[in-house]
Amino acid sequence: MRNIAFIGVGNMANAIIGGLLRSGAVDHAHLILTDRFPEKCASYTEQGATLVATPAEAAKVADCVVLSVKPQNFPEILDELSRVDGIGDKLIVTIAAGITVETVKTALQGAPVVRVLPNTPMLIGMGVSVICRADDVAPADFAFVTAMFEASGSVLIIDESEMNRIISVTSSSPAYVFAFIDAICKGAKAQGLDSDSLLTAVCDMVIGSATLLRNGGITPTEQISRVTSKGGTTEQAMAVLGKRDMAGMVREAMQACTNRADELANGN
Repeated sequence: MRNIAFIGVGNMANAIIGGLLRSGAVDHAHLILTDRFPEKCASYTEQGATLVATPAEAAKVADCVVLSVKPQNFPEILDELSRVDGIGDKLIVTIAAGITVETVKTALQGAPVVRVLPNTPMLIGMGVSVICRADDVAPADFAFVTAMFEASGSVLIIDESEMNRIISVTSSSPAYVFAFIDAICKGAKAQGLDSDSLLTAVCDMVIGSATLLRNGGITPTEQISRVTSKGGTTEQAMAVLGKRDMAGMVREAMQACTNRADELANGN
């Protein structure tokens, strides 16, 4: 069983750790944690995980190092880790938006690096994690990282050249869904519907609709046609969404997301 260090123990790190523990891929004794706010690690250290003060201390005793800090913190973290003896032999996993494999690899003495883009539904074991192909990483190491993220949902493997664009599709997109659900709930309340179970009902509708689409074997457009009767209520609702160009708004939002990822990749 490998010793895994987490540099930063925020929501994404918690989701990854939870999946690892549930799957049995690691136990608490093989977790090394460090965070600027040590109290975030308390629930793990109480079960036997090791808490250390600095990223360098964590990396020294780890076989695999997960970089789970914000992109803005990477220059500082990489500078510190670059001075760790043997860092080039550690398996490095990075989950930060906009930070390339080459950036991490160059800073860390040519260490094998796997870049992953997870999303927040990992917290309940229903995440989507996008993993960059890594031909220079040993197959066993790549399989280990893949299994690490499969423990908390599904995995999509793509070329790194597509990574900044996929952020708007799988990583930032839960926020779009939350915004849509919030809009439906607010629209319901504007019509006088204010049940305590309204949010649950809307969430169930979204889950059911997505499951039907995934398993139905037909396109989103075809599913819309099945719901929309000529002269009916859905037709009127879809006419408003079309007039307001909902699809165009989503495309614009996704492009803004990609643009920001490109900026982060360029150090801005």
